[in-house]
Amino acid sequence: MKTTFGLPFPTIELSESLTFFHVFQPIITLQDDTIYGFESLIRGKKIQNPQSLFAKAEKQKKRLDLDLSSVIRSIASFHQCLLAKEQDLHLTVNVFPSTVLEPSFHWFIEDLMKTVNIAPSRIIFELNEAETVQNLIRLQERVRYLKEAGFKIALDDLGKGQSSLRVALELEPDMIKLDQYFCIDLERSIKKQHFLNWITSYFSEAGTCVTLEGIETESQLIIAKQTGVHYGQGYHLGRPQPFICPSNS
Repeated sequence: MKTTFGLPFPTIELSESLTFFHVFQPIITLQDDTIYGFESLIRGKKIQNPQSLFAKAEKQKKRLDLDLSSVIRSIASFHQCLLAKEQDLHLTVNVFPSTVLEPSFHWFIEDLMKTVNIAPSRIIFELNEAETVQNLIRLQERVRYLKEAGFKIALDDLGKGQSSLRVALELEPDMIKLDQYFCIDLERSIKKQHFLNWITSYFSEAGTCVTLEGIETESQLIIAKQTGVHYGQGYHLGRPQPFICPSNS
């Protein structure tokens, strides 16, 4: 039995072509320019592109195994690598809605959280919009269960998937993440500026925070702040990097 980052928890066996690691991109609180947390981003050792990696896993009938393993190792890495004083930082973990619907997902998460010194409220499960939600009612039930257990829920890439707005309204997530599309020509697009202001105001009333992805310039950052967006991600704010874990020696 293998372990994850020295924790007494088994990893899932994957083929060599599906071996992976994570990089972590900072999420910045735009109100005061502090780090809210990090998003865990999977990278294949042989297949760098995440979509291509999961496509390969799908062909091998291992997509669920890869997704579960990625979630487990993300949380374990967060536990192992962050300094003890960083008690307020959050971790956003990407996961497919179909994975959340699997009973094994909850078993693995429950067992893992017993071995790590992390409050569930610091873990944000980010539902991957690359997959169409097939059973919204069942997903609502599982999301409700996770939120009752203390976890937070985010919806990825709002504005990219055809049904993402409906899913956002029905699931009532703690956070929605706006696709980087909204940053393209943001400085010149009054429509996008008005949209950011409107959607932030709308979801804020429901207690949902808004994160804008793809911020690559200072002017985009200024506009995001002016429109009331809560959090930001992008190369201008911080590039994805591996965590540097403390030595066990």
